[in-house]
Amino acid sequence: MDGKLEPYKGIAVTYEEIRPSYPEQLIEDIILRTGLNNSDRLLELGAGTGKATVQFAEKGFQVQAIEIGEDMAEILRKKCSAYEKVQIDVIAFEEWQNNSKVIYDMIYCAQAFHWLEPSIKYKKCHNLLKEEGYLVLFWYSPGEDNSLMALKRQVKINEVINRYKDDSYIKADAPQRKEHDGVYKEDERMREIEASGLFTVTDILEYVQETKNDADMYIKTMVSVPSFAAILDGLEKQDAESMMTDIRNVIMEFGGYVRSYLNFSLYIARKTAHEA
Repeated sequence: MDGKLEPYKGIAVTYEEIRPSYPEQLIEDIILRTGLNNSDRLLELGAGTGKATVQFAEKGFQVQAIEIGEDMAEILRKKCSAYEKVQIDVIAFEEWQNNSKVIYDMIYCAQAFHWLEPSIKYKKCHNLLKEEGYLVLFWYSPGEDNSLMALKRQVKINEVINRYKDDSYIKADAPQRKEHDGVYKEDERMREIEASGLFTVTDILEYVQETKNDADMYIKTMVSVPSFAAILDGLEKQDAESMMTDIRNVIMEFGGYVRSYLNFSLYIARKTAHEA
């Protein structure tokens, strides 16, 4: 990822407020299936505001966390100040140097691996891991509510967004954002991992959580997504507020709440004996 790109610049507080932590069972499954113990060293890529960082820190693990965004890192530092075994570097992983020469037992990345440069990330992770160490990747994506009411509501919300999007433009001082949503089709994730030739996928696990957001919470969820934030970047403040008011009105028209599902996917891959 380009070291200048910060997908969540300016929206880190909203991200921290609205984005979920990861299912406790997902964290427990990682520990169980990789055989981790508290003497092991973990490297986290794209730590963000520390959603997953804290979940491992609470269990006593040593975590070296890397986060590119200063806005996100500010929250991450505060949340991890109580955990002496958590270290934080604010830099792009592609540029990060392993100056301590630590060999890691596990490298993990929650909701961020798709941001990293494919030509760098797999080889660099392979070199940083012990023999037969683990690369653990997990994401979540919204599941679909296919009820007739939900489909009609989404059509209207899309109409609102597209109407304002047509009037947006690129401001000279707008944050640079990649707009990848982390959603893959036909298990491109597994194919990408195995195509690297450096890792073998040992486990793929799925988890589902149901959520129900009122209009304001749903809009905050939208704002925490870089692709939507990029639209807001190109609107004058008054127009951005008008768009969100129009979206809120659509949600109120359809009962005032949005029910959705979060689908969590966990990929556990073991380092192969391939020469770096």
